[in-house]
Amino acid sequence: MMKPVYKSVILAFLILSMVSFHASAQRSKAGADSVTLLIDTVLKFAEQKSLYRANVNWKTLGDTVRKAAAKAGSIKESMPAMKLFYTLLKDHHGFALYERKYYGWNPPRAKLDTTIYRALLKQMKQKNKPFARVFNNDYGYLSIPDNNPTQWGDNEKIATEIQQALAEIHPEKLKGLIIDLRLNPGGAMFPMLGGIMNVFADGKLGTFVDPVTKTGEEWGKRGNVIYDGDETAYTLTKTLPDLHNLHIVVLIGPNTGSSGEATAISLKGRKNTYFIGEHTSGYTTANSSIQFSYNTGIFLATSVEADRNGTVYLNHVKPDFQIIGGDNFTTLSSDKKVIAGLEWLKAHNRSWLLKVKDIVGELVFNSDDR
Repeated sequence: MMKPVYKSVILAFLILSMVSFHASAQRSKAGADSVTLLIDTVLKFAEQKSLYRANVNWKTLGDTVRKAAAKAGSIKESMPAMKLFYTLLKDHHGFALYERKYYGWNPPRAKLDTTIYRALLKQMKQKNKPFARVFNNDYGYLSIPDNNPTQWGDNEKIATEIQQALAEIHPEKLKGLIIDLRLNPGGAMFPMLGGIMNVFADGKLGTFVDPVTKTGEEWGKRGNVIYDGDETAYTLTKTLPDLHNLHIVVLIGPNTGSSGEATAISLKGRKNTYFIGEHTSGYTTANSSIQFSYNTGIFLATSVEADRNGTVYLNHVKPDFQIIGGDNFTTLSSDKKVIAGLEWLKAHNRSWLLKVKDIVGELVFNSDDR
């Protein structure tokens, strides 16, 4: 009885060894095949949808990227070629996401002055959450930072956190509200819009515009829904006070980016709304994505964003009134942008300029305010 068992073990070992060798060879081939499929998929996707597709020699770009990926035996090893792809495409907003790491083109950007922006840079290192408070019993302040939804239910959680923060200051009793997007480099835009959807009247909030085909996909509010084209992006499941007539100041700055900028654009054109701060970071393109595999996603800039009135934002969002620096997130009552915002809410007309100049000191004005 022992011999057959022993022989069976030896046979099993030999079979496993052969299978292991074959599987190793197959994995190597499968890895290379996956790289080829990835590159082909990305190039086809970009040639059809990329915002920059009209500016590219696709044969040259394709040949260059394929050559760079020729020796890659796995998706991980192909990531340098993906970085090259985004560089040649000049897509600074798109990226490949592999194993939760980002691979894309990072063009040189001017660094923020560490003296002027010390408070902003320090606060950006914190784990910021939606935060609200009241000034002088009449004026509210709501900070909406970035977010990073990664699991089912995260979008609802993000929107709810914003709604709860706003509800704590009873906005229906306020004369005005400051919405602070300075700590918002991006994330998911629709949960943010869901969080403040009661400040919007029904209708279009913006459009994703394809400059090549001149077509667009509208996003906006309809009843208790934030929509994106024909899709429902967020549904409100509770009753919130109607704030669509409330006077609002929006604070923006150099770290307001991507979906933070899209949220700002959604507020552009809203009546009784004024923007204070600085130019945003310049990620006003919208990304589309494909899920190549369970751990690999491809994101491409496929459109630019326009506000409800059709104004297209190719580079960044500009404030109506510019103040360089002066941020103070520790003591908001000393924050020059917050101070200016409160003064506008009190006057909400051009006469506020004379008073605010005395309060916050030397400012840099946009031409419309001179």
